[in-house]
Amino acid sequence: MPVYEYQCDECGLKVEKLWKLMSVAQTKDTIPCEECNTDMRKLVSAASFAFKHPSSQTRGALPPNTGTSDDFNFDKAIGRDAAEKWKVHEQRNTRKDTVIRDAQKGGTAPTREQLVPTASGEGYRVITEPERVKANQNRDTAFKIAQAAKKSGESPPTSDK
Repeated sequence: MPVYEYQCDECGLKVEKLWKLMSVAQTKDTIPCEECNTDMRKLVSAASFAFKHPSSQTRGALPPNTGTSDDFNFDKAIGRDAAEKWKVHEQRNTRKDTVIRDAQKGGTAPTREQLVPTASGEGYRVITEPERVKANQNRDTAFKIAQAAKKSGESPPTSDK
């Protein structure tokens, strides 16, 4: 049974409609909106497909397939690495949100973009205006150096930190 998505241009309602017969579904380009009773248009849906592992006829259960390679151990390593990086990212955002909540108690709260790590690296603080200006100047200078190196065919210089 085909499932089609319809969206109302008037109120923005989006619904899925299950048709029992394929022939009926193909003739229904519009259906009445449940909210405002105007015509809802049929949306284009994503195609459904699955990758088939060549050894599926000879072995038992298949490992999860990302569709990027046949080296499943490599895929698992990439997945673990990505999960660890996202975990660190979420921890940083949680610490930033704590600083923002604490600042809200005292008045105006900064945004995540206005927070920079403290010298110890344990927490975050609000960046001052002179620091922000200097950081933007450094970014502009680094961008200009990279563009000049690209034009001359050289690799841009790297820092020795």
